[in-house]
Amino acid sequence: MTPRPVRRSDCSVMYPGFPVDPVELATFADFVRLAGLRRLYLGQTMVFEPHTTLARLIAGGSTTPLGTAVTLMPFRHPVNAALQARELALFSGTSYVAGLGLGSRRFNEAMSGWPRSPLTYVREYATIVRDLLDRRAVDHQGEYFQVRTRLQPDFDYRVDLGLGVLRPRMTELAGEVADVAISWLTPPEYCAEQLLPALERGGADRDGSARLATVVNVAVERPGRDPVELVKAGLYNHLSAPHYGDALTKAGYDIKIGDGDHNSLEVVRRGLFIYGSPREVADGLRAYLDAGVEEILINVGGVYLSRGSLEALQDLEDITNALDES
Repeated sequence: MTPRPVRRSDCSVMYPGFPVDPVELATFADFVRLAGLRRLYLGQTMVFEPHTTLARLIAGGSTTPLGTAVTLMPFRHPVNAALQARELALFSGTSYVAGLGLGSRRFNEAMSGWPRSPLTYVREYATIVRDLLDRRAVDHQGEYFQVRTRLQPDFDYRVDLGLGVLRPRMTELAGEVADVAISWLTPPEYCAEQLLPALERGGADRDGSARLATVVNVAVERPGRDPVELVKAGLYNHLSAPHYGDALTKAGYDIKIGDGDHNSLEVVRRGLFIYGSPREVADGLRAYLDAGVEEILINVGGVYLSRGSLEALQDLEDITNALDES
């Protein structure tokens, strides 16, 4: 059977940097809409708060579907997370993906302390957000949160709840409570063998199932570019972090925890960072669909952070055009 090509509607764009310039952010949003891609996502930054940034984008007239991949839970109470997700769906008039994640141990210890049971913390947090967004009254008396409220009044809107995942146990939890599991730096074979079975186990008792969305890091091969340097520009902190290192080790990669230089070489060597012609990048994306991933979040962060937004947008345009040819 001939593998089906990657369609534009299979792909979204991960905004590749810190959204400081509203004109630049609007340019990326317009590209996503005009190119027929699915959605523009923001990650958590320490420059501007993602929800404020997206509200500003919408106020400027953008109609591009939006989402977060992901905002970090310790920054906001779950009731506030639900309110922010609902307001962005209402402001935009389109569906919104509220991707939430716990973040690293180091980040949590700097903020509010590492929870005794991270899975329990995330389960409580996500369940409160899920119930509020589903217009249910919440009476939750848990280990980490005590909440008794509901969102008033009722409006017509759609928010998909996302959970950031790396390893099977959190992915199984996403299958229980979320609409989408969002992964970073997860090879297609790891998605197929570890994450998707966990997602199915978690969703076994639900009507419908959560989908897997994966951030895929890419760049077009061009004169003067070094793929390892691009990886270091965009992913060095991720590749130095223990939780990403542990997941990649479980995926069979030669990872040295905390050694971003060695790990950058490894993800280039193994092709996890997809580098080549636009057609080769498009072919590399197909492996994720073949593995069962339903949404590909294309990330040109290495190019953006080392060579600027114009080159990043050119890569996105060339890759998108190549999808039509694959």
